[in-house]
Amino acid sequence: MRPLAVKQVRIPEDRIGVIIGEGGETKQDFEELTDCEVKIEGNVVKVEGEAFDELMAEKAVKAVGRGFNPDKALQLVEKDVAFHIINIKDFTQNSSRQEELKGRVIGRDGETRRHIEKEANIDLSVYGTTVALIGKGQNIQVAVEALNMLLNGSTHSTAYDYLERNQSKIVR
Repeated sequence: MRPLAVKQVRIPEDRIGVIIGEGGETKQDFEELTDCEVKIEGNVVKVEGEAFDELMAEKAVKAVGRGFNPDKALQLVEKDVAFHIINIKDFTQNSSRQEELKGRVIGRDGETRRHIEKEANIDLSVYGTTVALIGKGQNIQVAVEALNMLLNGSTHSTAYDYLERNQSKIVR
């Protein structure tokens, strides 16, 4: 038997309660679904288990840290489900411009975010200065390209057209 390793994931303090859940229920779900032990020390979540299980658990914890609810984050333990993070700071260092870019991704009343989620068949979260995605790999590729268009200043219609033209690449 291989020795167990430990992965450490730092997540925002306001997301620790989400990992724990009411009465520790979510933490217990994480442990059962990932076959890993989850320990929380401050804003660091330690995941201990077999290497592959640990990798899945680490991604799920990161996803919660990036704003996903635990149910969506735990999709990452399924086969062929990927996780991707876009850092808005890669597009601008100006904090007010970062807020504008977040607004472009979210859209009025969340309309843009929902449209990208629906057309690309992915889950999307905007948290802090990141945009995080959960879904099938090729779906994430299409969504990331559309998001890059928005973050680089293209019109919403250009990004939407791109999503429409690439529907054949989307796994449903």
